[in-house]
Amino acid sequence: MNKALQPPTRERRLGGVSAYLGDVAALIAELEAGPPVPRIRTFSQVAVDDVSAALRVLAEVDGLGVVVHGVRGCAGALARGAAGRPWAVTNLDQRDTILGADGVLARTQRRLYERYRPWAIVVVATPVVAINNDDIQSVAAELGDELGIPVIELRTDGFRSRIAATGYDIASGALAALIQPRHGRRRNLINLLAFERGPGLAAIARQIAALGLEVNVLPAGAGPDAFAKAAQAVLSVAVFQDEADVLRRELDRLHRVPFLHLPPPIGAAGARHFIEAVAEATERPLPATEEGGHQSELLGDRRVVVALPPSQALAVAGLVGQLGGRVAGLSVDWIDSLHLEGLKALSAASTLALHIGAGQPFELVNWLGKLKPDLLIGTPAAAATATRAGIAAVAVEGDDLLGVAGEVRLATRIVRALDAQRRGDSFEVTIAYLPGWLKRSPDWHIKREVR
Repeated sequence: MNKALQPPTRERRLGGVSAYLGDVAALIAELEAGPPVPRIRTFSQVAVDDVSAALRVLAEVDGLGVVVHGVRGCAGALARGAAGRPWAVTNLDQRDTILGADGVLARTQRRLYERYRPWAIVVVATPVVAINNDDIQSVAAELGDELGIPVIELRTDGFRSRIAATGYDIASGALAALIQPRHGRRRNLINLLAFERGPGLAAIARQIAALGLEVNVLPAGAGPDAFAKAAQAVLSVAVFQDEADVLRRELDRLHRVPFLHLPPPIGAAGARHFIEAVAEATERPLPATEEGGHQSELLGDRRVVVALPPSQALAVAGLVGQLGGRVAGLSVDWIDSLHLEGLKALSAASTLALHIGAGQPFELVNWLGKLKPDLLIGTPAAAATATRAGIAAVAVEGDDLLGVAGEVRLATRIVRALDAQRRGDSFEVTIAYLPGWLKRSPDWHIKREVR
């Protein structure tokens, strides 16, 4: 049985920041000087943890069995997935937590295999297991031999990291252990790394395939065949490389598959640059330029806040300028050294406000109230928060933004939101926070950590 890599937390590995409110230039200076100043929240509302992030990645792999070793609630992220997915939870009780649950883990894996016949199983060790110190590695090795399939342990960091993206790294380490060495290099094969499938990803894959390349999408929607040939690819490229950073590193380290560093293929210009870079790297003829995009004054100099995951936010901020708007601020879940160049490029034109905080709508409402943007482009949760505060908002997700169709889709939603604003349509303002609290600075609960 292959042993999965256990990467350090995003804070240790990349200088990740999960709590910040201020000027982008100040944070850039911190990141360039070394590890940034540690910051904590004295009050935190709600946020996704690394366990949930790792489970969302694993759930996208076709036919992969997932056993969550912990209490029932630890598997909550899997319950939202499609029906028929091969997963189970050991559902530890107090006795298991104190005395150990190796037997429960073995029985759960056997039942999962008997019901679904997965091609591999990943055992997700949750923070609960740290109490009873179960020997998951030994159980996994024994079951792997018994069932005749790979069984990989994935050990989450629990509360050591405040950045959910650490879960992407841990899941990537486990999935990389499922990629077997293969002799030879297939010059027409490319790995397209993505953690979420959808029509946007499919469109990008088709554009790469039009270059005469075979596209191996990994891990979203991938099955055993995709993992079997991943080591033979001529190179890897990621839709959002800040999410797939560990997976691309492991493909390079273990199988010498190089990685092509590119911004995400968001919008017409972003997709064109992405495809042209792949064509050049694989020595293919440059593709014909795909028509589309809205290089216009659609936003009419309006001030826009972008509230999306980091690499998406940086790309969409560029689109805002192309659509005739001004970026008033960014709100992202985290920032680390992978985003340094993107932040520099964005801040070169003007001073920019930056909010870093996953799952902190109380901070977002307060910050937006003081910033007073004309429009917010963000995740469904961020857009709902802005709408409740009386700010026009557009809700998008990562796959919605990819390619020419992504830019058209975004422009259509912007037009719809601005039309509603012009007509005077509005939702009832329902801010759930007391006026006294809103008079405070939005970073009231963000403190520099004392060590």
